[in-house]
Amino acid sequence: MASLQCKHYHDEEYDPCLFFATYMAADKDPSKMQVVEYPIKVLRDIFSSGLVKGDTLIDLTVSSAYILILAAADYFDNIILLQPCESDEQDAHKWLNKEAGAIDHSHLTTFVCGLKGECLEWKEHEEKTRRAIKQIVRWDITKDNPLGDVVLPQADCVLSGGYLDFVSKDHEMYLKLLKQICSLVKIGGHLILIGLLNMTYYMVGQHKFSALTYNEEFVRKSLASNGFIIVRSGKEKNRYNSDLMDYEYVAYFVAQKDREV
Repeated sequence: MASLQCKHYHDEEYDPCLFFATYMAADKDPSKMQVVEYPIKVLRDIFSSGLVKGDTLIDLTVSSAYILILAAADYFDNIILLQPCESDEQDAHKWLNKEAGAIDHSHLTTFVCGLKGECLEWKEHEEKTRRAIKQIVRWDITKDNPLGDVVLPQADCVLSGGYLDFVSKDHEMYLKLLKQICSLVKIGGHLILIGLLNMTYYMVGQHKFSALTYNEEFVRKSLASNGFIIVRSGKEKNRYNSDLMDYEYVAYFVAQKDREV
């Protein structure tokens, strides 16, 4: 790949719809599907095992993608979506209200349904997911409190997929954002982090974006310093040599909040 100067998530060239088209479109490119299918399978296993349960789940995930929420909708009745940019927030409302121009997630919903065995028809599962979503809230890191004036109850589970990888400019920023995310979890509740280890960049269309490079030990120490105990984790090695992104592993960490810090 020709060398390109890396942009950042909050640059105007970041287009969540183009991100979705690049990585989650229904083209069955195996190099893309690994970062989609592996997290869904992991979440399905975590929730169906009863390891993580409760009423309220807060999701903070990059892009206009509800793949993780599709996997959670069978287990949580009160789902709150935190949207990290204005375009994500607009697309979330479009999908929730079934407006014209909303991103089509049907192929992802069909995949989630295929894991269930006694699957609902995909349209029914999307309706179930919509009913579970009770709030869509802007998460604005330009503010001291990213939630602004919105006050949310601490959740049984907070789920974050890829957010810290793409948004954090350095390790200090990662730790600051992680601390804010951890504050959303109640004592005894769980944080599920899904991330891409040892990644340096990812592509959105023709634009090259920088990603935070970190390893497994960094995540483990970061969670421990915020009062969390890791109860399950795993990773899958990148099986493809793709120019789209250069991660080494897609990984997950399930951590239980032991104390406030």
